Amino acid sequence: MSSPSTAIGAASAPTTFSIGTRRSNLALVQTNLVASALGSANPSASFPVVSMSTVGDRNQTTPLHLLSPYSSSQPAKSLWTDELEAALLRGTFDMLVHSCKDVPTALRDGCEIAALLEREDPRDALVVKLGLDYKSLDDLPDGSVVGTGSVRRVAQLKRAYPQLKFDDMRGNLNTRLGKLDAEASPFAALILATSGLERLGLGARITATLEYPVLLHAVGQGALAVEIRAGDAHVRDALRRVGHWQTEWRVAAERGLLRVLEGGCSVPVGVESAISELSDAASDAGADDDKPHYPADTFAPLAADAPTLHFSGRLDPATPFPAPGEPPRLRARRARLALKACVTSPDGAKHVLYEPTPAVVTSWQEAERWGEDCAREVRRQGAGEILDEIERVRKAREESDLEEAKRRSKAEAEADGQAATA
Repeated sequence: MSSPSTAIGAASAPTTFSIGTRRSNLALVQTNLVASALGSANPSASFPVVSMSTVGDRNQTTPLHLLSPYSSSQPAKSLWTDELEAALLRGTFDMLVHSCKDVPTALRDGCEIAALLEREDPRDALVVKLGLDYKSLDDLPDGSVVGTGSVRRVAQLKRAYPQLKFDDMRGNLNTRLGKLDAEASPFAALILATSGLERLGLGARITATLEYPVLLHAVGQGALAVEIRAGDAHVRDALRRVGHWQTEWRVAAERGLLRVLEGGCSVPVGVESAISELSDAASDAGADDDKPHYPADTFAPLAADAPTLHFSGRLDPATPFPAPGEPPRLRARRARLALKACVTSPDGAKHVLYEPTPAVVTSWQEAERWGEDCAREVRRQGAGEILDEIERVRKAREESDLEEAKRRSKAEAEADGQAATA
């Protein structure tokens, strides 16, 4: 395990950084991609990958929206990260690699996302059963069963394809493909993340990619996030050359939006984003659409102890992080950020789509703030009503599940008592 000190290459700096991840094949492939990038950026250090099983991995049958039955504030996706974060804070790992879409928008105290690698294709993909000739969702006969474990996908696709049936399917990617292709399978197709298929070398199974206006993807989908102990100077120094600021700013807006909407795996929020850097010439031109969305003094000046992502795109990779009390050597950067966001009721009956005018932002913080502001407008336009209804249903389900758990516990206690007196 590393400990805060000086930059890699100094005599007291660690040369081995342990990377923790889930024990699924996809998680290991993704983590090895990050380890390879880190090794290339830090040739004097090593980055061994260590995997562990999480609750989300061990329970491969329960639908995602039922995985967290007793706490609305604990989204189901945290079941893939909680145990890993505990190990990170204990010092078992120096960093964690996650599929960004699986990371809750509120992290555990003492942890931070310090880098996102360049994003793969974030779109969802249609995968048709082997032996069937269908080329799109439009080709599927009425009543065809499409498998997915995502409430977001089902909500949007029910709206676009009410003649199709959508059923839950969980398990790792190869397991799901095996279930799809089985001779007795009721499924005609699956909806999966394009990035996962491509990373596992299964891109040939993609029948068609799905995008707006049919299906907006999940927040953070296609991006790999590296989580560290907050303020770990050695680890964030090792990450300095692997982060991709365009991805980090796009995902900042998406996660800012999701945080305000209070979404998670079980809330049907879809997004699409794009970013393009503006040249200094565009800045000097003074056109209204090239002016920053926020005043220059919206955020306090960056200090050395600021969260790592606050330096995204503004600290050149060759420039070290500032020492305590030292002013950071930052560069100016401007980018035009575009975002689409939708919230859809689980039955597909209600749908709110918001596509604001793209905003010019100059930092990761501004990108995140813009996403938060967009979320408030999405709520105002009707998404609040959808999300409030989802929350009411969830709370009722939690109460019902809790009462059922109490009933079972009481029955088991009575049975144990009867057995003891027999």
